[in-house]
Amino acid sequence: MSDSARPDLPPEAQGNEKWHDTTNAVWHRSSLSREDSDAIVEVAKFDDGFRAVRDGKNPEKGILFFTPAEWEAFVLGAKDGEFDIPEEYLTEEEAAIQRGEYPT
Repeated sequence: MSDSARPDLPPEAQGNEKWHDTTNAVWHRSSLSREDSDAIVEVAKFDDGFRAVRDGKNPEKGILFFTPAEWEAFVLGAKDGEFDIPEEYLTEEEAAIQRGEYPT
């Protein structure tokens, strides 16, 4: 029986081939996540290369799972600016952070 068909797994795992048990996951916080942020991005890496992402301030809201290929595509897209927000919608501090100019 595959993991995704086991009845003892939580509902979100049923039929989800990406699902991983996060009970003992080591979560790493994004260096850009601050305590006063609305959301804090945390990522866990598994031995098989899968990644899990959650809001560390509200982990009960759920976890997104990524295959190694999906994670690589996401990281490459982020480095290429694919997900950048147009600067006219950002505060000066946010725009500086997005440009890689970290405040001191």
